[in-house]
Amino acid sequence: MAKQKTTPEAQKKRELGSRLWLDYYNRVLYEKGLITEQERNRMALKISGWQGASM
Repeated sequence: MAKQKTTPEAQKKRELGSRLWLDYYNRVLYEKGLITEQERNRMALKISGWQGASM
């Protein structure tokens, strides 16, 4: 199977979508009481600095 190259714009959109989902799940876990505020904040910092895997 041949690897498809993605444009930088498509890659940015994919990374943004991934970050939005990670932020959403982080918030839901906190709201449901499954993680503490400290854990939520630590994860938010990791998410904000995260860059998706380049393809």
